[in-house]
Amino acid sequence: MEQNLVSDFNETLKTQTTPSLKPFSIARSLIINPATTDQTISTIIQTLTSNPQSHLHHIITLLTEISTIRPQLSPTVTTALHSLLPHAPPRAAALTLSLSTLSEHSEGLFLSLCFGSSVAVRQRLLPEAEKFNVWPSVLLTVYLGFTKDPYPYVRKAALDGLIRLCDQVVAEDRGVIEGCYLRGVDLLSDADECVRCSAVNMVSEWGKLLVENSDDESKRDLSDALYVQLCSMVRDMSMKVRMEAFNALGKAGKVSQYLLMQTLSKRVLEENKFNGQPSVKHLRLRALTAAGAFLHGLEDEFYEVRSSACYSLRIPAILCGDLAEKVLGLLMDVLNDDSTVVRLKALETMHHMAVFGHLKVQDMHMHMFLGTLVDMNSSVRFTARKVLRLTKFDKMPMFKLAADSLINSLEIYPQDEPDVLSVIFEIGRNHGNFAVSITEETFLEMEPCSASDWDFNSSKTASMITLAISAPLSHERQHFHIIPSTIFSYAATMLGRISNGLTEVMDWATLLSYLSHCSMSTGPHHIEIEDDVATEVSGQISVSRVVDPLELHDKEYNCVKFVLANVAEIWQPLMKLGCISELLTALRRWKEELAAHITDSRQSDSVLTFTLQYLDAIKLLSKAWCHVMCPLDFMYNEVGDLGYILQKLDTKLKELRYRFIGLSEEGEQHIIELALVACTLKLSTFDPRIHELALKKLLAYKETSMEPSRFLTELMKTLQKDESDIFSFREPLKLFSLTQLVSSRELRYMRAELEIDDNAWLKPVPFVAGLPAGIPLKMKLHNTPFDAKLWLTMSRSKDAVDYVFIDLKEFEGCDEMREFRVIAPFYKTPKVDSFVLLLCIGIECEEVSCIRGHGYGGPNHDLVYLCKEKQVFLSKGKQY
Repeated sequence: MEQNLVSDFNETLKTQTTPSLKPFSIARSLIINPATTDQTISTIIQTLTSNPQSHLHHIITLLTEISTIRPQLSPTVTTALHSLLPHAPPRAAALTLSLSTLSEHSEGLFLSLCFGSSVAVRQRLLPEAEKFNVWPSVLLTVYLGFTKDPYPYVRKAALDGLIRLCDQVVAEDRGVIEGCYLRGVDLLSDADECVRCSAVNMVSEWGKLLVENSDDESKRDLSDALYVQLCSMVRDMSMKVRMEAFNALGKAGKVSQYLLMQTLSKRVLEENKFNGQPSVKHLRLRALTAAGAFLHGLEDEFYEVRSSACYSLRIPAILCGDLAEKVLGLLMDVLNDDSTVVRLKALETMHHMAVFGHLKVQDMHMHMFLGTLVDMNSSVRFTARKVLRLTKFDKMPMFKLAADSLINSLEIYPQDEPDVLSVIFEIGRNHGNFAVSITEETFLEMEPCSASDWDFNSSKTASMITLAISAPLSHERQHFHIIPSTIFSYAATMLGRISNGLTEVMDWATLLSYLSHCSMSTGPHHIEIEDDVATEVSGQISVSRVVDPLELHDKEYNCVKFVLANVAEIWQPLMKLGCISELLTALRRWKEELAAHITDSRQSDSVLTFTLQYLDAIKLLSKAWCHVMCPLDFMYNEVGDLGYILQKLDTKLKELRYRFIGLSEEGEQHIIELALVACTLKLSTFDPRIHELALKKLLAYKETSMEPSRFLTELMKTLQKDESDIFSFREPLKLFSLTQLVSSRELRYMRAELEIDDNAWLKPVPFVAGLPAGIPLKMKLHNTPFDAKLWLTMSRSKDAVDYVFIDLKEFEGCDEMREFRVIAPFYKTPKVDSFVLLLCIGIECEEVSCIRGHGYGGPNHDLVYLCKEKQVFLSKGKQY
């Protein structure tokens, strides 16, 4: 059969009188068939290259596919492509960009194409140069050469390549680094906008590398020179260049206080007022260049530039506490901006300042700042409340104004109630004496005899009661006996409403216990909060501290290591003693401390998110452990509760293993061992379905190579002895000991966003019953590897689920961020007038586990979902 197809291919290609794709179809069927021999494929290559004049585009496509499917033939393919290059038009030659499997044979092909006469080929080759196995020194030379290309987009591609190369090349020669930096400086005056944008980024990256490779005496001078060089671009004629300049300023390192202050003032300042500044010959010239840089940005006509300027103000605000007041004044003016994006970015910068302890709101700023609490945009209101959480008030009138503003915003936007009550509780806990004073004043207005007239449905009553119950949890406890015990009784009647806003502080049961304890007092003069109760409930979050931003990652990582070490240390003894409440309280407190560090989309946030989810997994493991291992309560536990906990634990462990990229081998084995513990706990239940699935998973894990622990050794022995006795699996559990998890600094969190444009009940997606319906979607994928197996699930019910494979090879973008639009087909349309479809994106787990059996065309393993489910409304063409 194979020989017949080869003969048919050769005959058709030689005898065809008119252009036809038939011979190429025959050739492709042989190429993709794994049974086809290499000899036959070699014959096809020879035949294709013998007549390159016709269908050269399809010939190169087939050769590319051969190189991908059969890497062993890459040298032959490379030779064939070299023979075709003299005849290849630019479009056909550019197809070689996909030859990433050519390894060492690709460098010569890259260079020959790169130095050809086609501009289109150069423009496409340079951004993809990393796919070729080219020495970094050669790439550096090629990129530097093409920065002088007459075509702007080639110069831009060369600059972008140098930016990427900056992170990869360890250049010991300071002259080379300085040369690259100065080449970027030259192109800052390029006539084309796109080149200047890339030049700004190149100057920023290579400039920082130049500063790092300089001696200590010249570091500050070079850092200042780099900062001024970037400041010179904030007045560029192009909006995009100005925006890139401010983005680069926001990533700058340490800069002289004099220059930072100068960027906030259009008037040139006297340098002698800043003691300790280096005396540089051209200091005044630099000051003229940097003068008013941020003021120009905040007054720019384009909101994109104003937003970037707000972002870059973080540097002067956190590097120097003396500048924070000036920065805050500028940001307060920006809160009146017409653009929601600019107002939001200004508030995010203020929150950044608050985290570093540099936010000091003055009386004159209060009305402007608190006005954002009633902004029409929900994101602006949420961010303003986030800032308010960390704001320290020195005066009672300012605190009262903030509390009244929160209550006013809640009356206007009742949908914000959970978060507003959470903020009221937190600022009350941080300002205990002020909260007590307001509570006393409010209680005098609302006498107990008129309590029946109180409106317990009003936002003001809920807010004031939340403020009152927060005060005893503050460190300032000298006057808390004034709070009447009846307030806590009234709070108990609103338990569900209040607890919805305090989910991050305490759970429902803890809040009820706290309110019950305080309401048992005999009167307003006998409220005493014992230290152990206050400690269990409060969980103070210390976030307003002065931290060097350059050391922030280390401090966060040290905090993570501290938490992980303490979890491993206390888990075993507390579990043996059955002290589940104490353990859960400690886990909750550590989660609050870690959550306080998450302020930006920095790399360290992935480490913090991983640790927070790990603490959730330990919490679930602890609850399941008590169900199984506590002898007094074991027979009385409800199997449904245990099954639900174990299901959540299994999901959480899969997320830890598959949603985080960069997990170390030790960390992955740690998560796998926890998964085996969860399976063993499942075998200790009385539910036969859970028992069967867990046993299959354990038997699958027997084949994995893991470092044996006492628990694993005993577990394998138990599996060999008797797999039916559920009580026998409690013996390996007694040998389990939670070891310390060592987190990696390089973790990246995988997540997705799914959007359906303008879809609601009034604008449904049309469909015809029984025929496929196309769902227009916009997808954003963050930190998604190129080889990830992603699936889009579309479900109408458990029995009506469609799966669409998301092939990342078809979409542009990098691992850090991919954004694209697709039309997903849903085949199982019902015979109804309208229905709702639930969509979600998941990654297939490549682990040894029980196959779920999704059927033909679906995943073969469990899915770990990367986003929340999205609803799509479909209707039979009717517009309601």
